[in-house]
Amino acid sequence: MRRIRDFMPATLSVGVKPMPAIVAATSKDIAWLLPRDPRDTTPGLLPRAASISFMHQGQMVVLHGNADRAPEGTVAFQANREGRVDNLRASPRLDVALPVVVSASGRTIETTTVNVSAGGALVAGGFFGPRDTAVEVTIKLPNGPEVHARGLIVRILPQGTGLRFTDIEPAARDHLDTMVLSIRAALARRFAEKAARDEAARGGRRV
Repeated sequence: MRRIRDFMPATLSVGVKPMPAIVAATSKDIAWLLPRDPRDTTPGLLPRAASISFMHQGQMVVLHGNADRAPEGTVAFQANREGRVDNLRASPRLDVALPVVVSASGRTIETTTVNVSAGGALVAGGFFGPRDTAVEVTIKLPNGPEVHARGLIVRILPQGTGLRFTDIEPAARDHLDTMVLSIRAALARRFAEKAARDEAARGGRRV
């Protein structure tokens, strides 16, 4: 399985120009990449056909597709049909505990999210009802508006209950997408900075 993992190193190539990057997020056939060097000029060349390369089980994997500039300083790479980013989720998710109110089966329960995306959430607890139970949720975002959505219970796991949103305002969906990508880009930036420090340290030891 040619899977791109979050926060792994990867290289985007546009023509002969390589852009070392860190994977900030993935969903379906899209990977959002943060340039390791914020001064990299590759995003200015986009949109264009591109390829992405990364190591998987000790072998180099190359996927071909198209790249374009994206929010939070990232680049969105979408694989062609013959390639796979291989994340079945429709939206990137974020592991974060946010206050959430879940109404289902005539009960209203306050709990927290385990993770959240614009397409759904995993909420702590398993006492909301069986699969396919209709729910209404209100998620309290930090420094932002509350998100209201309707959905269905799609799975019950030891760590919580999985909800898929079936009715959510476009503005709320966009706000969740922006929040998730901004935090993931910040985390990817930390990975890029650590990689740069490690490379500098290795170079110093060779001198």
